[in-house]
Amino acid sequence: MCGICGTAGFEDQALLDSMCSVMVHRGPDDSGTFIGDGIGLGHRRLSIIDLKGGHQPIHNEDETIQVVYNGEIYNHCDLRSDLESRGHRFYTSTDTEVLAHLYEEHGAEMVQHLRGMFTFALWDSNKRTLLLARDRLGIKPLYYTIIDGKLLFASEIKSLLQYERVERAVNTSALHDYLTFRHTLSDETMFAGIKKLLPGHVMTYQQGQVSIKHYWDVPRDCAGNRSEEYYVKQLRHLMEDSVRIRLMSEVPLGVYLSGGIDSGIITGLMSQMVDDPIETFSVGFGEQGEIGELSQAQVAADHFGTKHHEIVVEQGAFRQHLKDIIWHNDEPIADPSALAMFLLSRMASQHVTVVLNGAGGDEIFGGYISYKVGLGNEQYHRWIPGPLRRGVVRPFVNSLSPHLPSKFYVGLQSATQEVKEHGFLFAKSVFSEKDKAELYTEELKQQIVHDSFDKATDILFRKNGYCDNSIRSAGVDEGATRSSDDDFLAKMMYADTRSYLVDHILLETDKLTMSSSIEARVPIIDHKVVEFAATIPRNLKLRGMTEKYILKKVGQDILPASTRNRKKQPFRIPIDTWFRDELSEMAEQAMDDSIILQEGYFRPEVVQDIVRRHKRSELLYNHQMYAMLVFEMWHERFIDKGMDAFS
Repeated sequence: MCGICGTAGFEDQALLDSMCSVMVHRGPDDSGTFIGDGIGLGHRRLSIIDLKGGHQPIHNEDETIQVVYNGEIYNHCDLRSDLESRGHRFYTSTDTEVLAHLYEEHGAEMVQHLRGMFTFALWDSNKRTLLLARDRLGIKPLYYTIIDGKLLFASEIKSLLQYERVERAVNTSALHDYLTFRHTLSDETMFAGIKKLLPGHVMTYQQGQVSIKHYWDVPRDCAGNRSEEYYVKQLRHLMEDSVRIRLMSEVPLGVYLSGGIDSGIITGLMSQMVDDPIETFSVGFGEQGEIGELSQAQVAADHFGTKHHEIVVEQGAFRQHLKDIIWHNDEPIADPSALAMFLLSRMASQHVTVVLNGAGGDEIFGGYISYKVGLGNEQYHRWIPGPLRRGVVRPFVNSLSPHLPSKFYVGLQSATQEVKEHGFLFAKSVFSEKDKAELYTEELKQQIVHDSFDKATDILFRKNGYCDNSIRSAGVDEGATRSSDDDFLAKMMYADTRSYLVDHILLETDKLTMSSSIEARVPIIDHKVVEFAATIPRNLKLRGMTEKYILKKVGQDILPASTRNRKKQPFRIPIDTWFRDELSEMAEQAMDDSIILQEGYFRPEVVQDIVRRHKRSELLYNHQMYAMLVFEMWHERFIDKGMDAFS
């Protein structure tokens, strides 16, 4: 795990040094740069493999290829053996060097041979071409900006901001989406002019020209027709393999153990592969840690004989740490659970350098309640006539809304939408389009040209994943055939994988573990597991009211009895309680002297009304308050302070 950065179309050693130094938390062990004719590559290193010999940039035999890289290539030993048999000579034991020689053999198609998480920048001085690549699932982030034909890229946005010509301005299109979904969409960031390289994409820069190619997507509609026993056996085998290859390390490893199905299976499989007790880490909230899953995590830790560590987060932690969380995330993400990842990583860094976690299980195997709501919504639209929905159901639900629990209200409200995709997305939203129209100033309204729900629907539902022939040619499931486009569960899971997982969960996982110089590995979203999961029939993911059915079957002989069929418990920080006190006070103070109000984004009287409604404990306003608070604090640090933000 490291941080990379660089420039193309010009070279500036002082800038490159500054871009590296602001990411020191991503790589406290080493730093390196390469300057060529019109190119600059920078690297910060967290040493995990080949501790003494892995200084980057790394090159090929004649040094015509230079590489900086962030991540882990889990099949690098096999790739190295093949490359050596073809005559390539290596001077390190790192996985990074494999990239240089693999490029010599395959060019940009090299990414098809990689198994792991990665972003890398590779400079070919013979062709004067820069290649940037990001892993299939987007586990590692990569940002870029182009100014007058000059390209800058980095693992973190704050690195790009070291260049004085990068404008510190809000991308109002991204702000519009953030207020709806708590994070930005697709390749946009909250910074005007700064974009993400999307997962499964490679970028080529040559003589000032940029081209981007999509090399992989999450498969969809590939369900097979094998027996349940077949799918359980194959998934168990792939999960074992995925965990095993992620134990590759020369430094201590651990697991973030929540007490749920996903992290429990990972811990159980790992415990069968190592001799010493595993270091496990869990978090709870409240004075005694009663909010959270500490008791279930302890049951799992006892069952697997781990060396278990707990942290209890009490009220007051947001006031102490929220500014740091926003700084490390680079962009505003309206997710209170970020506090847990931030503090858990701080604790874990005292014991290990690498952690495995269970991210992705819900998106890949059907674990969210929103999937049940979405399928219910689908049936609702199929059987209830439109006039009845509009004339009776919607007014009734809206009349009840102030008195309903959040989850129940969102479920009912989503069922009143005319478009089922919109209903699914609405269930995840904070501000509706109507809310935002009331909130925005006239000046901001003039800058918004899209509906966030329409935009998300086009990106996540209309541009669907494909059933890749390579899945079947690899022999994963020869019975896989393309199913009907009407499989709404597959569509919902695809949407979550490509948006919520990438732009929310994985982004925070990367940024907040790296804030404590820890590498996070995510076995469930190994691309081979994801490809196989696409072939599993719908009824083996969500069976009746049982979510992640197939994963629970895999865990039957791994997990403790109390965990095997335990009802899913969403991981939540007690924001409903804390926002009546600490966070409420923080938000009200911020809104009283608000920069975002002074800058003309929001109407003060509407913000004040939200504060009043929150004080009356009306539905959902705590999440609206939190979204505005995070945006306010982000704006103050990154936009208003300019270069002073880095001092």
